[in-house]
Amino acid sequence: MKKFTEHIKESQNELNGFVILKPEFLDHTEDFLTLLKNNGWDVVQKEQKKLPIETAKELYIMHKDKDFYDDLCQYMSSDECLCCSCHKSCDDPIDDMKKIKDKVRKVWGKDEMKNGMHSSDSLENVNRESKLCLT
Repeated sequence: MKKFTEHIKESQNELNGFVILKPEFLDHTEDFLTLLKNNGWDVVQKEQKKLPIETAKELYIMHKDKDFYDDLCQYMSSDECLCCSCHKSCDDPIDDMKKIKDKVRKVWGKDEMKNGMHSSDSLENVNRESKLCLT
């Protein structure tokens, strides 16, 4: 039987954020990880990898009927990126991570697609996307 403190520690480590530092932006890795940490996020798992096209297509499946879908999937599988599952104790982790994404896109983004960062838009997608992208 687990001690009460072990249950608390496990619940604090539940994933509630998933982000990708997109291709072409790995030269910002250190600054990116520092930004997450300075905003209270713990990176639970990270992996630098080139996403297979099939993974990119599944990652963005909700956009499959949009004009930009194929280009986005090609871009996301074009080179290595940094995938990170994260945790932060806060009331609205999705909104909190969106604020970081907005900062990253404003400072490092090049255009609508090459915008620096992807983040999950729901807790359901945090789990789906981290399972999809991290081994």
